[in-house]
Formats: sequence, C-alpha cells, structure tokens
Amino acid sequence: MQSRRHVLSLLAAAPLAPSLAACSSSELPDPAAGWRDPGAGESDPRRFALAHAILAPNPHNTQPWQVELRGEDEMLLYCDLDRRLPFTDPLDRQITMGHGCFLEHFRIAATQQGHAPAITPFPDGEPSPRLDAGPLAHVRWNTMPPPAYDDPMFHQITARRTNRNVYDVTRPPSAEDFDALNSVVTNTGEEYPGAVFWAADEAKVAALRDLTWRAFEREMQTVGALEETFQWLRFGRREIAEHRDGLGMTGAMMPLFKALGLLSHDAMTDPNSTSNKSALADWRKKAESSPAFLWLTTTDDTPTSRLQAGRAYARLALTAQSLGLAIHPWSQALQEYEEMADLYAEAKQTLNAGDQTVQMLVRIGYADPVEPAARRELADFIRA
Repeated sequence: MQSRRHVLSLLAAAPLAPSLAACSSSELPDPAAGWRDPGAGESDPRRFALAHAILAPNPHNTQPWQVELRGEDEMLLYCDLDRRLPFTDPLDRQITMGHGCFLEHFRIAATQQGHAPAITPFPDGEPSPRLDAGPLAHVRWNTMPPPAYDDPMFHQITARRTNRNVYDVTRPPSAEDFDALNSVVTNTGEEYPGAVFWAADEAKVAALRDLTWRAFEREMQTVGALEETFQWLRFGRREIAEHRDGLGMTGAMMPLFKALGLLSHDAMTDPNSTSNKSALADWRKKAESSPAFLWLTTTDDTPTSRLQAGRAYARLALTAQSLGLAIHPWSQALQEYEEMADLYAEAKQTLNAGDQTVQMLVRIGYADPVEPAARRELADFIRA
C-alpha cells in the first residue's frame, strides 16, 4: 500500500491528467437542485410539502422515504427497506427518526400553505423488532384548512445543514440559545414523550468529547460498520451526481486518490489503512473542537416515540440554523450493535439517562458554513 508521504509527493509532482479532471457540470445532474426553490410550480400541495420534506436530515443521507399519494387529500409514508443501515442501526431506530424528520418538514411546509395535515403514526400497528413493509404514517389534509401561518422554521428548511467542520471551541451557544431550542420541542402544543438536555460546562463537555471520540474510533475499527459506511460513500462529483444520496467526498484530487487505490473497498474497510488513519486524525480534531453538546431523550423506545423524536430533532436543527448555530449528530455511542455495547452503557450513565432512551446526541456551536448534501429527484420518492 502507498504510504501517506509517497502519495503527497506524487500529488505535488504530478499534474492532474485530463482523464481524471472533474466532469463538466453540464454533463451531470445537479445534486443540489432540490435545495433551490423546492416545490416551485407544483399544483398539488402534498407535492409542494414533499419537495421540502426530502430535505430533512437522515442517517448517512440514505433518503429512505417512499410515499403513496391517495386521492386528493391523503398520503402514506413508507420506508424503503433497502436504504436502511442494518449493521449500525440494527433496530431501525435511527432510520425511524429520519422518517420523523421527514414528517416534520412536511408538516411545516404544508402549514406554510395554509393546510393542517393530521399525522397518524403506524396506522396498521407498530412493527417489531424492525420496520416492515407497512406504513410509518398516514397523513390527511383537514377539510377546513386554517389561515396560512408564516412559520419561521419554514424559511430555514433550504438553509439547514449538517455541519461536520471543526467548530469554534471557545464559543459555546448561550443559555438563551438552549432555551429557544428546548422551547421548540416542549412548547409546540403536542406532548413530547421525553426531554432536551445540554452541556456547556468544561468538565461535562470534556467527558462527552472523550466519549464521542472513543465511540467514533470504535466504529472506525469495526469492519462491519466500515463495510456499511463504504456502501454510502460517494467519491467525487461524478459519483455524487449519479447517485445523489450518501456521504459525498469532493476535492480536485479525488480521482487521483481513487487511481492510487486509497479510496478502494479494501483500503476504506481496513481499520489500519492509511486512508482510515488519516481520517481518524482529521475527525479527532473535530471531536476536540466541540464547545457544547445537546441530547434528546424519550421515556420509552417505541417506534412511535422514535418518530416523535425525529420530528423534535427536525425542529431543533431548523431552530439552530435560525440562530446561526452549527449542529452535527455524533451518536455512535447510542448505536445498539454488539461492538458498541460497553460504550452504549457508558453513554447512558454519562448522560444521566436513567430509564430514558437517548435518541440523539449532537455537538453544537459555531463553524464555517458547508454546502448542502445531495438529494434525489422528487419523483424518486413517490410510488407509482
């Protein structure tokens, strides 16, 4: 395998060959098109809301949503079962939360147009132990919609980002910021089955930096987790544009890295490869830059509670965006697979969770902005 020093010397000495140059943007679909004026020209208000719903946060950007439009005022939401993460999310807890995020974006966009969708979770009953082919939610328009309401969160949907940059470690959010984030979960008129907590004091933040880093490192040393992540990595503009999902990796040198084998399956799924050691070094800087943490709990861990936690997280993320805050889920320690069991137990204790389930753990603060993640076409999410 090429050494890191050897690769850097090659990059410095060799010009980028024309065959490896970035593809012309005219050749490829625009993976960020969905973020610009979503729903423009749509006459069906459900499609307008769906164009905003597909911009919701979701694990590994798998975009696991499928919908069936019925008549003129109904919709069923399903999971695309091939877009789950069976190794790191063996109970489909995180994927279910991603559907909750989708539903909340849908609700916010529908409300913006003067509709009040009634959402019924799991109309055919809750699945167990994992999601199945049944619907996660039934949505119906109210026959007498209320006057249009200008929801501030609606205007943040196209601006919201998951920010994986290094954060400003010296600048935690204020207590007023945390109060605002708590309010969008607990003061919505719907009873939330859990609570929001946060930590910005030095000792607690240091403990959580250490915990989240060790969990991330554990995942990077677990072959099954690396295999799963590799399936969702998109290297360079062409792959990102062709798939328009997953975790994009960009940069002018990406084609050359691929040609040298540094981004091959064997390299990316080997915990001791140069590629993964370099990635660990970069990610450690990010973990150590965390100025504060926030976590979201529920009193139980039913599929319906997971959906509600996802809806709450969507509101948190949109409100954080409105406050100028960066937010990044760092929840490896909350994952239920065998290799993470000891750190999962430690996380429950460190977060004083007791009998509650910690559904989401994020670092939060200030960071340089990032570009939006890729999204597929709206039609890809609608069942014929």
